[in-house]
Order: sequence, then C-alpha cells, then structure tokens
Amino acid sequence: MRDKPFVHQQGSDAFSVRFVGAQRDLVKEALLWIIHRREADATIRVWAGCNTARLERLYERVKGADQNVFSIEELHVLHAVLLSLYSVFVSEEDFHIKIGFYRENALALANGLVKAVGNAMTETG
Repeated sequence: MRDKPFVHQQGSDAFSVRFVGAQRDLVKEALLWIIHRREADATIRVWAGCNTARLERLYERVKGADQNVFSIEELHVLHAVLLSLYSVFVSEEDFHIKIGFYRENALALANGLVKAVGNAMTETG
C-alpha cells in the first residue's frame, strides 16, 4: 500500500486529498470502527478530536468520492483516528481481524498524510 495520499493545497487552510485504493479503504474502516464504538461522546472526542456526527460526515465524504477537500482540522481528525487505532487493539492479529489491515499500514498512512501535506505546502509556498 502506498503510504502517502496525493495532496494539493487549495488555499491557506484547505487541501485536496486523494486516497487511492487500499488507503481509502483503511481510512473508511478506521472511521467506521470509531463511529460504531459504544463509548461516551467525550471518549470519542478524545480519540478522534471531534464527535461521532462529524466522524460520520467525514466517512460519507471519503466513501463518496476518490478526492475531497479537507480543512487542517479535518486532516487532524483523520490523522488522530489512524493513530488512535494503533493503541486500541491488544495484538496485531486482533487489529487485522477487526480492521482488515495491519497496524503498520495505519501508522504509515498517518505519517504519509503529514508528509504529503507538508510537501503540498512547500510546493505552493
């Protein structure tokens, strides 16, 4: 799986992001896993940086299009969701069974997202 999505800056606080193939599937699975947790909204907000309703809106956007424009805050939520999953599961096997990917894929995509945003800012800055 490619570790960096395609990112282009779309103004001072917005980025066009295209998750390809397995990247998009991983982001969707990560969002769904947290959306379907039976936790207090405060717990979800600590994990993801936002409430469940916002996660649901992000999921619909990712599910509905190959490319989306996200704010820095939304990118932070996606990054937090990918990273938070890493520590929630007891084992690599459990992570793979529940999410369908390996922990290293989530870490690589989270780090790749940060690098891609930084590169996009450098290209336009």
